[in-house]
Amino acid sequence: MPDFAVQLQFLRSRWNKQSMESAIAAADILPPGDVESSPLGSHYAVRGLYPHDYFHGKVRLSRFSTTDLECLMLLMKERGTIPSRDRIVFLDTETTGIQGGAGMCPFLVGLGCFAGDEFHMLQYFIRDFDEEPSMLYALGERLSGFELVVTYNGAAFDIPLLETRFTLARLDSPFQNLSHFDLLFTARRLWKNGHGSCRLTALEREMLSFFRGPDVPGSMIPRVYFDYLQRRPSSTLNGVFTHNVHDVVSLAALTLHACDRVTLEPARLDEPLDLYSLARILQNSRDWRRSIHFYEMALAGGLAEPVQKKALEELCVVYRRAGDHEHSRDICHQLMAYPDFSMTGYEGAAIYHERVRGDLESAIRVLEEGIARAESKRWNVLLRARWNRLQQKVIRYE
Repeated sequence: MPDFAVQLQFLRSRWNKQSMESAIAAADILPPGDVESSPLGSHYAVRGLYPHDYFHGKVRLSRFSTTDLECLMLLMKERGTIPSRDRIVFLDTETTGIQGGAGMCPFLVGLGCFAGDEFHMLQYFIRDFDEEPSMLYALGERLSGFELVVTYNGAAFDIPLLETRFTLARLDSPFQNLSHFDLLFTARRLWKNGHGSCRLTALEREMLSFFRGPDVPGSMIPRVYFDYLQRRPSSTLNGVFTHNVHDVVSLAALTLHACDRVTLEPARLDEPLDLYSLARILQNSRDWRRSIHFYEMALAGGLAEPVQKKALEELCVVYRRAGDHEHSRDICHQLMAYPDFSMTGYEGAAIYHERVRGDLESAIRVLEEGIARAESKRWNVLLRARWNRLQQKVIRYE
């Protein structure tokens, strides 16, 4: 029995020594940070600061302190209270998978926020899965101080994932009390027509002139983390932290750049497709005057088909909603002369004759011409329904 106790003590000491050595090896490959405690355990935290004179590519981050946040609300398609600058947080996660699913775990969550002219980074990291509840607790506490969270594809990925993890940990989700702005949708509206790819790394090169250099591909990140868990020391894990920082800082810089696009003078928007994209955003926000201005500039700059026809159709609608029925009618006639059928042209011309001039016969003739040219059953049905209504209206007036 004493021999067994001695052997057991020896095995325990050996196990503790190996565990300590593994922990030391793991700590050696993490960026400098702190082990933080919470009521649910501990986790690792890394902090960073970008001073007022930092440029992310060609964008000076500190300009966010003076940007017009009404532009941000416009991009969000929101009407209401404008959030304070220091209560906007930029968020990105690194996870154990890229396909989704209930078993996927966020092992690194990056947060960025402005304090005056400085940009502060905070990264929560779990050194093993048992630290996730502690990280989520700290994350929830931190997010409780913000009003708006900004992500890139967060509506489909980051936010649902984190909400699931909060639920599984039996913690209240902080996102219930946060407004959410997914920049991806705005990026597509602003830049997809003129620049193609809307991947974050593509836009940071194209719009910000920011080049990461050697970077850990997103598809490799889960493997790097699993290697870390198996105590395979690798400097690549530092690259994952850097990748996450770049994602968060680029997100902040692109948000600032998107706000600039709304406030820039039109002459500085060189590409007609950029003008067209901005006109659509202003149209969605019901800023008819500026939307008309940008559509006209885009058309004058030379849009290729089929975008030119789409721009004319949108301009026709915006003129009508702005109360400028004569300009709307002129564009309708231009669209009716197009080789390709334009539902907007015929419908708009019929609306003009019926509602502005009170000329039901002319409206009926326009609709009959449109019905003869309609290229789809749906358009034919819609025009015929309007035609039938006008015929009944004529009968009632006779």
